[in-house]
Amino acid sequence: VDHAISVNSCTSGLYAAVGAAGVAPGDEVICSPYTMAASATAAIAFNAVPVFADIDPATYCLTAETIRPCITPRTRVIIAVHIFGQVADMDPIMALAAEHDLTVIEDAAQCPFATYKGRPAGGLGHMGVFSFNYHKHIHTGEGGMVTTGDARLAERLQLIRNHAEAVVGLKGVDDLVNMIGFNFRLGEIEAAIGLSQMAKGPDLIAARQANVAHLEKALNGLPGLTLPAVGEGSDHVYYVHALDWDGAATGVPRDLLVRALK
Repeated sequence: VDHAISVNSCTSGLYAAVGAAGVAPGDEVICSPYTMAASATAAIAFNAVPVFADIDPATYCLTAETIRPCITPRTRVIIAVHIFGQVADMDPIMALAAEHDLTVIEDAAQCPFATYKGRPAGGLGHMGVFSFNYHKHIHTGEGGMVTTGDARLAERLQLIRNHAEAVVGLKGVDDLVNMIGFNFRLGEIEAAIGLSQMAKGPDLIAARQANVAHLEKALNGLPGLTLPAVGEGSDHVYYVHALDWDGAATGVPRDLLVRALK
């Protein structure tokens, strides 16, 4: 993408992205019910209404089919969460968004370096938001990044990040919606750590994928256990290796399994 705007957390990035999209009181933001809270509270921060679309039970991500019934005249934004490290099926989502003139924000907190049909996560929607907090694939202690190919959105993200202080008479900015601005800046020390971490990213991802392949080879075929699906054209960077357990099929209740694993 042409623009990458550093922020002090993915939560800050989501707030900035929703603000940059021009979300106003009473607007609706479609998001996932199966995610971290900030995916929804980013709408509430601008007095908008989060509307929960259902997830695909195979990938745990939103789909165009689950989003479509939730669209109303008040809908302004779709937040597509790439949960657990897999990119949502974005081409149909982007086509649906174009049909209704909606902005799409990728919540890519859990899938840096993931790809969809050969294209990187964070470059598929109008904006993508990444997390660098301490338990992500790569981290800076705390931190985040918002990516976009749109120069206007990039400018609005930069302004929201820094109190909108750069708005002055000679700049010629006349769209002041959501330009109160915050202190969402990433510090220089965290940025230096992040640059070092980025170089390690591909090897860290490859190690996760190799570990999952080893685990799935051993678990494959175990009755009652469903391994995570990987969508066509996608890879999976496994922030979480999520498994479905059917206690009825195995005669082993979920709680007993959890205690045994612990």
